[in-house]
Amino acid sequence: MAALTPGQQATVRRAAESLTASHQLPLGQASHNSLCHNIGRLEIALEQMLRLVNEREGEPS
Repeated sequence: MAALTPGQQATVRRAAESLTASHQLPLGQASHNSLCHNIGRLEIALEQMLRLVNEREGEPS
């Protein structure tokens, strides 16, 4: 990750944290609100990661 800017590194960390939180969510016991919140967090992380990839490839987001 050393080749990434500090902002890009933070994006990767947040995405990893979102995925970890998702993996720890007890699906059989999670409320509808918890599941919706988790999906939203994962969507945001995915969008940010796709922007980062586009930045690294020099494409507009």
